[in-house]
Amino acid sequence: MRTGICFILVFAVFSSVTGFYEDFSDNDISDWQISCLFGKWIADDFMAQALYTATCATLLAPEWVEFEDCVVTTRTRAYHVCGVAARMYDPNNGVCAYVSPDHDVARIRRIYNGNVSTKYKSIYHDFPSNVWYELTFTCKEDSLIFLIEVPSTGQQWEFSAIDPNPVSGRVGLMTGGEYHAYWDWFQAITEGSSINLNSMTVDDDMFGGSSGDGDMAFEPGEEIEFKIGIRNDGSETLENTFGVLQSLSPMIQVLTAYFEYGNISPGGNAEPFESCIVRALNSAVEQTTYPMQITVFADNGVNQLIPFEIPVGCGISCDCEGDTYPYPWTITTVEEGWLDNWHVSDSQNHTPSGMHSFKCGDVDLGDYDDLLYCAIESPFFNIPINGELSFWMRIDAQFGSGNLAYDGGLLQIGQFGNWETVEPVGGYPYEIVSSSTGPFSPSTGVFSGYSDWYLVSVDFLPNQYGPMMLRYVFGSDAAGNREGWYIDDIEVVGPVGINKDPNLDYEAFSVSVGPNPFQSITTFNLTGISDNVTLLIYDIAGHVVRRIEVVYEDPGSSSVVWDGVDESGNSAPPGAYFVKINHMGSSSGSLRIIKVN
Repeated sequence: MRTGICFILVFAVFSSVTGFYEDFSDNDISDWQISCLFGKWIADDFMAQALYTATCATLLAPEWVEFEDCVVTTRTRAYHVCGVAARMYDPNNGVCAYVSPDHDVARIRRIYNGNVSTKYKSIYHDFPSNVWYELTFTCKEDSLIFLIEVPSTGQQWEFSAIDPNPVSGRVGLMTGGEYHAYWDWFQAITEGSSINLNSMTVDDDMFGGSSGDGDMAFEPGEEIEFKIGIRNDGSETLENTFGVLQSLSPMIQVLTAYFEYGNISPGGNAEPFESCIVRALNSAVEQTTYPMQITVFADNGVNQLIPFEIPVGCGISCDCEGDTYPYPWTITTVEEGWLDNWHVSDSQNHTPSGMHSFKCGDVDLGDYDDLLYCAIESPFFNIPINGELSFWMRIDAQFGSGNLAYDGGLLQIGQFGNWETVEPVGGYPYEIVSSSTGPFSPSTGVFSGYSDWYLVSVDFLPNQYGPMMLRYVFGSDAAGNREGWYIDDIEVVGPVGINKDPNLDYEAFSVSVGPNPFQSITTFNLTGISDNVTLLIYDIAGHVVRRIEVVYEDPGSSSVVWDGVDESGNSAPPGAYFVKINHMGSSSGSLRIIKVN
């Protein structure tokens, strides 16, 4: 097995790294370079900070982080100027993009001999002060695109310019005339990478190195088996491919870090042969994603760094108020050539005492556009086994006779661009007409017509669990418009009894089971019991198959056998079962067991 030390050595040899991420969690920027004019840069409180900077001061990422075509993103806060630099072909020459709340201006400019010089493009606006900005600077051939987002207000601006001299260079942070500026994280990746992520799975069933409650939701305090699947989008076979996993947050610990994939043909997908073990500290925050990265290596010097985020917590909730939107939900067109109308609206709302909801349609009470095919996507979160989605919606979309519709919306879950449609309880009330000029195929089930606010529920299938993203997709045809689709109060939860009780000491009380899988008899071993224990064995439909009581006599350990029969004495059929464990009057989670013929 290759170790983390081997990874560091290999990293230093190769130079074709295609991604970089830094969250400053180690408070160390000693491998970054201060350039342009005078500026005092430090790392403190898990942020990069610029103090008393001059007209133009940059902090360049380590020397090996050099790109021509790239996407640079950061989360930053400043009073005067905050931005990013790119294509710095030496420490004092390149391009930059920044926003200045003091002067109500944002610009894309050239950096020449340590100073900002040629103004490639400027926009003027009343940019808010004392807020966090998320900046995305895309450099692709001679095109420069700058996206400015303010998560707390839902505002965003985007503009572009032409770079007359596209060259490779370093990337970094940029400020000027600033008394004190902060950068929360920084990332740079290239577009068109040949290796991409394809899947992410977690397993917390207390077997094979994991220790959790078995609901397939990675939660604080759990140690899980973790896998990342990759896809070869290049034209050559990747030979002897392996990956090294890293956490970029102190809340996540990688205990075993090595994935082996073997050979991957062009266009092929690969799952690792073995899992890594990953732990979330007890202090990790529920419904939060934490930054990770995997560096993939193959023969002939191939290596690629790929950043991603791992979700911690069971389920997700969003009421579209305060900090829950827009950060970190995202809005996107589903395919090129179609339009997008999603935004946060204050025209309609369902949340008590709330003000906002998601809307696909024009601002205020205006109608949506023709030829929409757009989505609003959640961050990654964990769907527990037998999880349930609920949300409130209000819709006014163009429909025809009966249950036929011209425009409408549907729900999907997925990972890394692999999406599948999920059915609400009772099914979709409308179908797209056969003559549709919109993005959906004829007979596709959708929400449409007119309805005031009502509750929608989705029961996820037994195989729909683990890290996922949720998206709401809306499409419209070439003629006819209505007010649109509103979404509010979104929640994904586990079935009753599946989640951990935070008041229990999981390290003191534990349960293991074996053999698993089993044919006729399996034994539950209980450690650290201090009260009566009840085992409730459920089938995948959520029905109780067997109830087993363990009477507490002495502190320490005990064991109990399940003979594979149900409450009526009949042999339970082969398949997956979930065992809820009640100890000290509370639920401590569940185990997954498999009965075979």
